[in-house]
Amino acid sequence: MADINYAISLRVSKDYLDNSISLSGATASMSNVGMKSLTVTLSTNATSISTANLSAVGMAFLRNLQTATASTVTVGFSSGGSYLPFCEMRSGEGAMLRLAGGTDFEAKGTAEGDRLRIDITEG
Repeated sequence: MADINYAISLRVSKDYLDNSISLSGATASMSNVGMKSLTVTLSTNATSISTANLSAVGMAFLRNLQTATASTVTVGFSSGGSYLPFCEMRSGEGAMLRLAGGTDFEAKGTAEGDRLRIDITEG
């Protein structure tokens, strides 16, 4: 039975483009009651995102905390010695997604000292 409720909305408006998408009343399930919340200071090298205290990863909210326009943060994983990003957030942007279990996640910044806020619930 679903026990997490969340809402997401997106509005893009520029010149003649005006698009709104919203999702309310969305649900997810937690297998255990647990959450990991941390802020990571990044560099241009991949930094590990530990999920060690969670029995299973679930919904994750990510936010690039930098205010500098040029700041970009990516989240990804390593495979065969290569960093493979799957999410990119510009200055102040956030992202919400369900993480896959059994994967070691990493993050990188475009500059030393970029900061990423991460909140992960158990899945």
